[in-house]
Amino acid sequence: MSTATQTHYFDLHIHGIGYVNRIREVSVKRGDNFWACDIAALHGAEAAVQYTRFDCRVSGSEAEKLIKRMQKAGQDDKKILIGFKLGDLYTDTFTYESGAKQGETGVSLKARLLFIHWIKVDGVTVYTAPSKAEAGNEGPAAPQTTDHTAPDHSAQAAPA
Repeated sequence: MSTATQTHYFDLHIHGIGYVNRIREVSVKRGDNFWACDIAALHGAEAAVQYTRFDCRVSGSEAEKLIKRMQKAGQDDKKILIGFKLGDLYTDTFTYESGAKQGETGVSLKARLLFIHWIKVDGVTVYTAPSKAEAGNEGPAAPQTTDHTAPDHSAQAAPA
């Protein structure tokens, strides 16, 4: 009689709101292509908002569908604000290849975009994830389009 060893994990998730930029499909030599985007997450006082940039690999089929849907809006310079959940945060160092910091080492925060709670494009809610109660055991519910209590920062300049 063999006993299977069960692996346990500790999750570290980041929840927030932020602007989505640089939506792209990344081609790799080995393995499957994947979707990625940058998120400029808002934090601090509403009157003096600060941003932290995350370079995200899109994970999960629903998040990927939603990000793909937003690619044209991003190309059209529309402000895409999302409620998000990130996981697997790590840092990556790189060397600036041009500009005032050429030759200097920089640090990028990388994470996986796991879930999108809602999406606003130019201040208009275009997607709301179904609540867990709505999804129930009957499969995913249709996306909702109700508004949220999150502050609408779409009037501010979205960081690039």
